[in-house]
Amino acid sequence: HASSALQEVDPDNRYYGRMAIRRLDAESLRDSVLAVSGWLNEKLYGDPVPVMEDEVGQFIIGKENLDGERKPGKSVDLKGEQYRRSLYVQVRRSRKLSFLDAFDSPAMEPNCAKRSVSTVAPQALIFMNNQFVIGQSRVMAERLRKLATDDLDGQLTAGWEHALGHKPTGAELSRSREFVHKQTTLFKDREDKQSELTALANYCQALMSANRFVYVD
Repeated sequence: HASSALQEVDPDNRYYGRMAIRRLDAESLRDSVLAVSGWLNEKLYGDPVPVMEDEVGQFIIGKENLDGERKPGKSVDLKGEQYRRSLYVQVRRSRKLSFLDAFDSPAMEPNCAKRSVSTVAPQALIFMNNQFVIGQSRVMAERLRKLATDDLDGQLTAGWEHALGHKPTGAELSRSREFVHKQTTLFKDREDKQSELTALANYCQALMSANRFVYVD
């Protein structure tokens, strides 16, 4: 964070005293989500991770299994390969992984000399509705429950540290606890049999959506 003195000395941000806030690039952002959930596969080398089109037309990680009429068959188990770093995700001009595409992954036609950087509404919607984010949020919640069994404050603190790199203040922890309690009540009213886990997953999803997770200051 730039001090007022540095702002005065270098208003155009031309030197090394400060740095403009920047968003994580698409691949680093996906890898970060996998890292905080604990499912990042750091395997090196090998075949690319395949990309396929889902039932609503988005491109997701997966291997197509179509019958003679090109109808989807049983899903193919990738045996953990789907959680490899984004560096290993297959790159095809006609099949850009929807999560990466939303966060300005390089265009493949023509060759990309410089990435564009945008801040647009679909990026927020990705963190609200994308099945990859929702799934990893639940995995992260399960991980936190193992780290701090029967200790909600411990779970909230661990999640905050994993996602944002520092402990929450007393006020931040209090707001987090209140949020999870409200969500638990909401999901109980909806007869969710795992209401506490679902509420904690909502908290994890909120952490992943936070500017402090998405942006580097």
